[in-house]
Amino acid sequence: FGSANTATYGQLFTPTAGSTSLVSFSLFLRGRADGEGTLDLRGYLATWDGLKAGTLLYSSDTQTMNAAGELQQFLFTPVAPLTISDGQQYVAFLSISDLGAQPQSTFGMPFGADSIPGQFVFQNNGTDFGNLFANAWQQGFADFDDVHFTADFIGAVPEPASWALMIGGFGLVGAAMRRQRVTATA
Repeated sequence: FGSANTATYGQLFTPTAGSTSLVSFSLFLRGRADGEGTLDLRGYLATWDGLKAGTLLYSSDTQTMNAAGELQQFLFTPVAPLTISDGQQYVAFLSISDLGAQPQSTFGMPFGADSIPGQFVFQNNGTDFGNLFANAWQQGFADFDDVHFTADFIGAVPEPASWALMIGGFGLVGAAMRRQRVTATA
C-alpha cells in the first residue's frame, strides 16, 4: 500500500440487526516494503455495490504512517455516529489517491485467513480518487482474505452466530449493555 504502488486498501463488512450505528472504525498498516519517509493517507467508509464503492459516507482528515513501518492503528471517528443498514455491504478503506502525488513510500497491511463476513479489496487507482466509484476493485488476494479491522457500534448486542464469525486469532467481540465493540483481525 502506498505511493507508487496500490493507492487503496480496504475491508468489506456487513452489519447485522442492532449494529447500525457506527461510532468508529480502524484499519492498520505495518512493515515498510519500499521507499523512505512517511506516507499521508485518509480513511473512508462507503457503501459497496458488489464491485466498487458506492456512496461515500465518511472521509477523515489526513493521517500519517510512521517512517519506520512499525504497526500503526488508524482510528476514524465520525463527528456523529453513522447510520448504516443491516444486510447492506460496506467498505472501510485507506487511500492516498485524494492527496496528490507523494514520494515513493510503501507499507503492508496486516492480514490473515477469512474470519469475518467480507473480504480484503484493493485498487491500483493512483491519484484518481473518482476511479474508486467508477471501476471494479480487485477482491481477495491469495491468503489475504481479511485485514486487521475494528468497528465500534452503539446498539443492541448482535446475534451470536453473525458476529461470532468475526473472531479471529487476534479478534475480540465485547458487548456492554448499550454499547458494543466488534473487532475483527486475522
